[in-house]
Amino acid sequence: MLGKVLLISGGKIDTNFVRQYTSLKKYDTVICADSGLNTAYRLGMPVRYFMGDFDSVDPEILKKYKAGEVAGAENCEWLRYPTEKDYVDTQLVIEWIIEQRAESIDILGATGGRLDHFLANVNILMLPLKTGIPAYIIDSRNRIRLIDQETVITREEFYGKYLSLLPLTNEVTGVTLRGLKYEITDFTLRVGIARAISNELAENSTQARIQMKSGVLILVEAMD
Repeated sequence: MLGKVLLISGGKIDTNFVRQYTSLKKYDTVICADSGLNTAYRLGMPVRYFMGDFDSVDPEILKKYKAGEVAGAENCEWLRYPTEKDYVDTQLVIEWIIEQRAESIDILGATGGRLDHFLANVNILMLPLKTGIPAYIIDSRNRIRLIDQETVITREEFYGKYLSLLPLTNEVTGVTLRGLKYEITDFTLRVGIARAISNELAENSTQARIQMKSGVLILVEAMD
């Protein structure tokens, strides 16, 4: 088993944030998807698995890893995908991570750059959601996940100031929010209507509670 997984994807990434964020966390396995290896190299981060079509990773960095010139490279395993394929690298990697029964997945480098890739990455979170594996897309300003059941976030766990909910499925029924500045009861959120954006933890509340009856929500915690 992989345990707690850090997946560094190939989008634009703030290395200073990654350095600070990972210094506060403990991961059992670090996996890079394609140019995510560039980030790991700059941070001197040991990589256990490197996957992708290798089309965007720096050739010199790739050469150093293959030659064992980077600390920890001797334990790195490689899986190369064809350049022309039906799915993006991140999906293929996450499918593999799920097969290995990971405990959780934190994904860095999934928000910066192309918007089509970012939207695809949010949709890909459906894969771990269906198997019950907690998975988060994280950057310096946001933490994103999908939920399909009651979720509680304590004040200490809040990633930022704001909490927003968007329906991923056509509708999400029975949405009830407690412990937040703006509460709703048994509400149906539908695609095309921005009803639950920029909420905040209530001043005297210790936790936010999100309840729902059916559907899938995109939960975004944002710094500003």
